[in-house]
Amino acid sequence: MLISHALGFKKESPIKYVSPNDTLGHAAKLLAENNIGAVPVSIDGSKILGILSERDIVKALSSETGSLDSEVSLFMTSKVKKCKTTDLLRDVIKDMNKGHFRHIPVVDEAEQMIEFISISDLVLAHLNEVEAENAAMRSTVSESPY
Repeated sequence: MLISHALGFKKESPIKYVSPNDTLGHAAKLLAENNIGAVPVSIDGSKILGILSERDIVKALSSETGSLDSEVSLFMTSKVKKCKTTDLLRDVIKDMNKGHFRHIPVVDEAEQMIEFISISDLVLAHLNEVEAENAAMRSTVSESPY
């Protein structure tokens, strides 16, 4: 299954993001209000500058220099792994597991973000694919003349 197909299972909504100059407090509130675990960091919602996760906020607050008034840019993950709609679902899941991250931006050919997905989005798409294959096999077996 391609990422483009997996995106069809995701509920459509505008991508939530924060700017690098926003505060950790603002980002934490955005995460809580939307029941999400991470947000891309961007000025325009298309060009990705980083990702800020719950883990990043916890690390920041447990450091001597971090506070809810600190800027996102100081604590975001700036080395961001991205995927494209033409990537295979299983390869993206493997990359996410290997890198120990749960969110990944989907970008177009110009490296502009078109979606921000979580591992749970990908697992749900995979389960739907497995269920569809299972149903197709059952119907083939039940239609068999043997």
